[in-house]
Amino acid sequence: MPQDGGPVPRPAGGTGPEDEGGDPACWLARVCPACGRLAEEDPPTRCPACGEELPAD
Repeated sequence: MPQDGGPVPRPAGGTGPEDEGGDPACWLARVCPACGRLAEEDPPTRCPACGEELPAD
């Protein structure tokens, strides 16, 4: 922090909404109810680990 009262440096990467990114808010529909693994695609599909059907809502 500057001692002279000058501007405080901002963290790298920014903090504004235009800099937000990442994964979708909820992937709950992709979680296998049998084993807990995350499916690679949205339902309807099958779990790649155990073959359990993940139905569409």
